[in-house]
Amino acid sequence: MDNVVVVACTATNGIADGVAEILNVPLVKVESRTLPDGESYIRVPVDVSDKTAVIVQSLYPPQDKHIIELILTMDAVKGYRPGSIVLVMPYLAYSRQNKRFLPGEPISIEVILRMLRSEEADAIVTVDPHRQESIKSFNGNYAIVDPISLFAELFGKRSKDMVVLAPDKGALSKAMDIASVLKVQFTQLEKERDRKTGEVRLVGEQNFRFEGRDVLIIDDIVSTGNTVIQAAKFAKLNGAGDIAVAASHLLISEETYKRMVESGISRVVGTNTVPCKYSETIDVSPLIAEALKKIL
Repeated sequence: MDNVVVVACTATNGIADGVAEILNVPLVKVESRTLPDGESYIRVPVDVSDKTAVIVQSLYPPQDKHIIELILTMDAVKGYRPGSIVLVMPYLAYSRQNKRFLPGEPISIEVILRMLRSEEADAIVTVDPHRQESIKSFNGNYAIVDPISLFAELFGKRSKDMVVLAPDKGALSKAMDIASVLKVQFTQLEKERDRKTGEVRLVGEQNFRFEGRDVLIIDDIVSTGNTVIQAAKFAKLNGAGDIAVAASHLLISEETYKRMVESGISRVVGTNTVPCKYSETIDVSPLIAEALKKIL
């Protein structure tokens, strides 16, 4: 990879450094500051002419600022006339707005991906987007990194009587995948609404046994924590033992973390796609580097 350079934008959470080290390629860090009027200033201080520029920028909060900084960095790189541009966005903002839930709404993730493509990005790499099919809106080469193998390695030494729990339908495929690797059972919860009172409650599979079993709740994005907290309470109410949560992207506050612990969750694990000082963190740089090797 003699012709590759990693360009670290303003929000990489250490991933750009890790990827550059693994691939054994140069690392260029952008110069950035906020101007007096609030606008973002970006400069790429190294000539990347004819290089494959791998721009790393995770789009965690403040998402809009990080998106603008990414676009500005892309244009700065383009000024050098690189051979190609590959974007690494460990956390892909707006991925949950993947359809028009109400009339008049944008499909935000499609807007973002089309914009990046129009700015001449040749390929993108991202980690566990909310809906993988949304990435097709990019209309170019892409790779999706799945941290399930890292979670499976971490939790593989737990009790074989453990059960993997999907807190809703959206997380079911993830629960199935990690349960298959760990060779344990999995189950899911569903929301049920009382037609008379409007009250929403969680229901599990009939006759599924939680008593005395450790539980691993798996999800992609945790922000308010409400879904995993309800799932943890359901498992505890039904006799579960130790409860852990693993999520690809932990966008949680200190208050949310406290509520998770109070609900009976004893361990919270995320990845470094976003900064989170309230949980254990797994480094996804090796997985991203492997994905880049295939693309490059």
